[in-house]
Amino acid sequence: MHGRRLSQLAADIYEELGDLVSAEIFPVFNSSVPSADFDAYGGLLLQEFESLDRVAADLGLTRFSVFGDNREIPDDFEGELDELDDALGEWDEWFSIDDGLRTIDGIVEAVKSDPDKAAVFQEPHHIVSDLESLSRSLRIAKEHGAQFRLEAG
Repeated sequence: MHGRRLSQLAADIYEELGDLVSAEIFPVFNSSVPSADFDAYGGLLLQEFESLDRVAADLGLTRFSVFGDNREIPDDFEGELDELDDALGEWDEWFSIDDGLRTIDGIVEAVKSDPDKAAVFQEPHHIVSDLESLSRSLRIAKEHGAQFRLEAG
């Protein structure tokens, strides 16, 4: 696992196990915002993690994965995935919603308007729908002064 980050590990697990897992990406906020429900299944976001990063980078935006846990997995770690929290300690990093919205909304606009960007994704219309749901959730949380991060579970 040398040099792998947790966000990439989650995407790799989904890629290897595909439909056998119900893993998904979802937003978490640093304060309670019950009205900011994320009403999409984030499994497709997890499945398309690398493509989301590639499109964001092509557009000069912050990579999608930056908003997730990017701590390096220790080279000597040999435990189960759920034991990583014990090995790494609590993750307490939060991100600006404005920064997240720039990336998310930029990807949405590109996929809607550029067939080459849309072609990067297996299901571009579903990616757009999930990202638009994520954007709505973040906008509501922003009204409450929250920060966010993306988690996989």
